[in-house]
Amino acid sequence: MNRTGLSCIVLVALLATACAGGDDAGALPTGPSTPTPPASAPPAPPPSSSCAPSSPTGLTVAITGSTRLFTWNTSATAADYFIQIGSSSGSSDLIYTNTSQTNYSWTGAGPGTYYARVHARNSCGSSAPSNQIVFN
Repeated sequence: MNRTGLSCIVLVALLATACAGGDDAGALPTGPSTPTPPASAPPAPPPSSSCAPSSPTGLTVAITGSTRLFTWNTSATAADYFIQIGSSSGSSDLIYTNTSQTNYSWTGAGPGTYYARVHARNSCGSSAPSNQIVFN
């Protein structure tokens, strides 16, 4: 075999290896692969709180016998309100319920000290709590 023939064989072998992808010379071609996200991808950002309602203000309670009537001021963009009543500050261990009104009536409170606050809610999320009141 002459030098030109040997050069052609080497060139063909190099081209075959380069076109076949190196060690996988027998592998079939595939479509483009989908990139995988990095293992430590950051969590999705929370929804914008710019449209969440403002906190209700002016929470008060009127006590008549065993009935407690809570009232508060309207939060402009609220769809409803969650009232929390608990046996300790910041707790909702007794009542956690919603209403579309700006008042809530609770009957049957036994002796003791109670804490209440209200959150406004709409499709964007919930507000921070209102002022907390303490009552018996």
